[in-house]
Amino acid sequence: MEKSPMQIVHDGFGGGMASGTDSWKEFIADEITFTGPAAQVSGLDAFIELNEGFMSMVRGNRMKKAVEVDNYVITQVEIDVEMPTGKTITLDMSEWYETKEGKIQSIKVYYDAEEFRRESK
Repeated sequence: MEKSPMQIVHDGFGGGMASGTDSWKEFIADEITFTGPAAQVSGLDAFIELNEGFMSMVRGNRMKKAVEVDNYVITQVEIDVEMPTGKTITLDMSEWYETKEGKIQSIKVYYDAEEFRRESK
């Protein structure tokens, strides 16, 4: 049975990330695109590098909402990020995941990046 978009994003990708293993990578398409206020990348290798770098800074997260519509999953999540300055900031983020054939094809992330940029310097 084919997995639903929510199972791919929440259980496969999110669950894999939470497990501390590399299992999340099997839910990412080779041709993935990622678009966000602080970075844009294309391709599996570039996404893995970006994601692993960002996740090493994450100190906590809280899922506020998750909605599945057609082949999309849209989330609202708060992510606590430890910046290079040592300060921890909370990003209120909306994520749009597009799935196809059991994998995430694209991710678009929206948040106010001003504090993130300021603390990254």
